[in-house]
Amino acid sequence: MKSHAALFLTALLAVSGSATGFASGSDLDTSSAAQPETASENPDSSPKDVKDAGENEDHKVTVSVTAQGTFVDESDFDSDIGTFKYTAFNLGLNANRRIGDSGRFSVSFDAGLINYDIEASPTAIAGDAASIGAEFDDVTTLSLTGIYADQYNDSSSWYIGGGVVSGSEDDADFGDSIDGVVLGGFIHKVNDKLDLGLGLLVRSRLDDDVLIVPVPHITYTINEFWSIESKGAGLKINYKASDSLNYGVTGEYASTTFRLNDSHSFASDGMATHRRIPVAFYAQYKANEKVAITGTIGAQFEGELEILNTSGNEVASQDLETGIFGTVSIRFRF
Repeated sequence: MKSHAALFLTALLAVSGSATGFASGSDLDTSSAAQPETASENPDSSPKDVKDAGENEDHKVTVSVTAQGTFVDESDFDSDIGTFKYTAFNLGLNANRRIGDSGRFSVSFDAGLINYDIEASPTAIAGDAASIGAEFDDVTTLSLTGIYADQYNDSSSWYIGGGVVSGSEDDADFGDSIDGVVLGGFIHKVNDKLDLGLGLLVRSRLDDDVLIVPVPHITYTINEFWSIESKGAGLKINYKASDSLNYGVTGEYASTTFRLNDSHSFASDGMATHRRIPVAFYAQYKANEKVAITGTIGAQFEGELEILNTSGNEVASQDLETGIFGTVSIRFRF
C-alpha cells in the first residue's frame, strides 16, 4: 500500500505532452499507450512495479527512464473536411525515495514532441477545424510533478501532489502555455485482493474552464494470473503469463491541450484540444529487473478536435472517425 498511491499519482501526473494524461498539456493525463501524452503513463507503469522497485531499497533513490513512440494512422473528419493523423515521441524521467517508515516521495519530468499531419479536403472552408489544423506546427509538451504518499494506518494510505504542465506549438508564447495541477486522495485496502480509493484532481486549462475531476482508484487481483486496475480515467485488464511477460487490454479517456502561435488567422494565440478514447491490446516483456519493453495496438474512438480563441470561445470543433494506433516504449530502471 505504501507505494500504491505514489505510483498511481506518478503514472497519472507524469504527463507526457500529454501531450497526453496531464503532462504536456493533457487535460487528464491518463496513462495510456494511446496518448502522445506521456511516456510514464504506459502499461509498463503500475503500482505493483513501483512497489517492487522501492520496497527492498530502504531509503535509496530509485530512478527510471522511459522512451516512447506513438503512431496514429490516418482517419477522416466526420464531415469529410479532411484527414487527421499524428506521431508523438516522449521521454520521461522519474525518481522516487522512501521517506521515514512508510512515506514515499516521487518526482517526474516528461518531455514530448507531437507532429500533427492534418490535410484539409476541397470541401473544407477557412476557419474550420481541418483548415486550422492543417497549419499546426510541431507541438512540445513538458511536465514537472511531485507526489508524496504515506500510510494512514495498516489498511489505508493517502497522497497529495502537484506540479506544472505545458503544451505549446512552435513559436507560441511559452509563458501562456503553462497550467497548474493539484491533486490528492486516499486508498483503502479492503482485503488481500481489493484496494479501493478516491482522489480529486484540479487543473487550470489555458483559456478553458478549470478542470475538476474525481479520480477513482481500483485494484482487484482476481487470481495469480488475472487482475483489474484503474488507469487514469479508464481501466486496465492484465494477464500475467509469466514473471517476464504480461499482456491485456486497456482503455481510457485522453485529452491533449496546447497553446497556438500567432500564425493562425482565425485562432491567433488561441488553444487547441484533441480528445479521444484509446482502447488497446498491450504486451510487456521484462528482460530483467532493469529493462522492460511494451508494445500496444488499438483504436482511438470518439475523437474530437476543438479550437478556442484567447477569450475561451469556440472557433471550430469537429468529430473524428476511429483511428488505428500503435506504440512502442522501453523503460530502464536504475
